[in-house]
Amino acid sequence: MQFAPYLNFNGKCREAFAYYQKHLGGEIPMTLTYGETPGEPNPAFTDETRKLIAHTRLTIGDFAIMGSDNPPTMQSTMANEVVTVCFYVPNAAEAERVFKALSDKGEVRMPLQQTFFAHRFGMATDQFGVMWMVNCETAA
Repeated sequence: MQFAPYLNFNGKCREAFAYYQKHLGGEIPMTLTYGETPGEPNPAFTDETRKLIAHTRLTIGDFAIMGSDNPPTMQSTMANEVVTVCFYVPNAAEAERVFKALSDKGEVRMPLQQTFFAHRFGMATDQFGVMWMVNCETAA
């Protein structure tokens, strides 16, 4: 059994996942737009809606994160902060690199630092409104 966070965006899914792949690594094995879904042409979809992401997935080793854009009729004012994605990294240098990338143009909630439970731990909301925790449990 595996769990994967599913993030919803209001038109920024493609941009967010390209950013995550660039800075976190991994592969995007599939992306499907609303225009590519079964049942197209859907009279409820505009040309802009058809370009939005209906589903995508980024895999990094055994970890997967998925996402989509909300269609304009289902836009949400609720931030993705309802869920926080915790990203475990193998060493302090990687923690610094990942935290810097995820907090760039976002908001640092807790600076990356040593804690009683981790060699490095920090929290940030990225530029897409997603809350992240970066956790490095060992100094190695």
